[in-house]
Amino acid sequence: RFAAVIMRIREPKTTALIFASGKMVCTGAKSEQQSKLAARKYARIIQKLGFPAHFKDFKIQNIVGS
Repeated sequence: RFAAVIMRIREPKTTALIFASGKMVCTGAKSEQQSKLAARKYARIIQKLGFPAHFKDFKIQNIVGS
């Protein structure tokens, strides 16, 4: 089993893995701005579910291009 919650949003079309430690990995964004926007949206969704989520320490770890 994979120890993370998988969440998806449509705009920007991204997928997030949210771990019990509170860390999140966001994939699928087409730009840095989309990545940051998506991460903020996921944090907001988690807050609305009643968890104490904060948007901090955002960094881009990997970029893939072709």
